Amino acid sequence: PKGTFSRDPSKDRAQCNPCSPGKWSNVTSAHNNAVCRNCSAGRYSSAAGMSKESSCIFCPQGKFGEEGGHTTSAQGCQDCHKGQYRGDDQEATSCKACGKGFYQNTEGQASCLPCLPGEFGNETGMHLCHKCDIGKVSEEPNSTKCNHCLAGFYQKSKGQASCSPCLPGEFGNETGMQKCH
Repeated sequence: PKGTFSRDPSKDRAQCNPCSPGKWSNVTSAHNNAVCRNCSAGRYSSAAGMSKESSCIFCPQGKFGEEGGHTTSAQGCQDCHKGQYRGDDQEATSCKACGKGFYQNTEGQASCLPCLPGEFGNETGMHLCHKCDIGKVSEEPNSTKCNHCLAGFYQKSKGQASCSPCLPGEFGNETGMQKCH
């Protein structure tokens, strides 16, 4: 029957072997294991003897299956690498790099995280966001750059979300100052 094969065509149905997990066959009277086909890329199966490819299910979010490969279980699907993700709206054959302003520091994730205020992400596929330098800030999440503190303001620490105003009796005549004069 479909989903099985026989190494010896002279044997009866009772001697048929099921296609192994990760494979399927919709051919009857198959005489060798070659008619059992791999689940397509990005899909897997833990069941034996499947008779249609639609029985192979997609790798879960955060995981993918490579072209030409087959997997026998969700554990056989590979985790997306750090700096990458795979949501349910994508093909299960690859992962996408996190966009600028986002990062992912854990493997096998379905989404990326935004850089926090005081940080920035100026590249795709980042594992961690960069901290803004002294004299610079990023006020919004998922920033792609840091801005200089305006004249009259300063920032003396890395990774800050706001600038501090110069105190009475001090002045700041430049942008990006780490302290007032």
